Amino acid sequence: MEESEIRKELEAARRAAASGEKNLSAREDIMCGDVLLAEHNLSENRNQWEIAGLARELMEQASVLEGYDHLLDRTHEALSRMSECLYDHPRLKLKLLKLWLLVVDRISAMQDHELSVYDDILHEINVLRRNIDYADAGKLDLIEDDRRLKHDPVEWTARWEEVIDEADRKAEENLEEMPRGMGFCHAFWHERAAALASLGIEWRSPSRMNPGVLFD
Repeated sequence: MEESEIRKELEAARRAAASGEKNLSAREDIMCGDVLLAEHNLSENRNQWEIAGLARELMEQASVLEGYDHLLDRTHEALSRMSECLYDHPRLKLKLLKLWLLVVDRISAMQDHELSVYDDILHEINVLRRNIDYADAGKLDLIEDDRRLKHDPVEWTARWEEVIDEADRKAEENLEEMPRGMGFCHAFWHERAAALASLGIEWRSPSRMNPGVLFD
């Protein structure tokens, strides 16, 4: 589905849900649209600063829909797919995973067996919670990041999470005419670092954190 069509249908669902009526179908459509738009933005490497807002909207709908047994599977799928799109927001992702775990618990109770994804979600929740606690205590040196490449621990701080979408939006605006091809990541990281610096955060890009690794 084209981006314009996704946005059009998402706006229509938002209007339907805001009509004041108990419209579960519209809430489902919003949840679906949020996932599709987030996945599109990620695949096209554009407007990724928008994904956190989409995740918040999805969680708002999922918090209602998880109360209906016949909608649990759809809610489970939406939360699972959105979790794969959400980066740079550890606190927001922690909230999403907790909601997803609640849905998984409900499905498991209905089916009388634990879903295989349960342990993976719980492990990620524990990692996020521990690193967020370290960041909030100012103990960035204790953060353990299990990603393949090293990342600046500042990415776990609350201030980072507050401003990263604004910084990335500014960076994308400055690179609007640049093709998303070879070398784009370096240009983007440069613009992101400059935008973050203007917001009071010194950030080291993956290329600075991983000397000797080639990025295209």
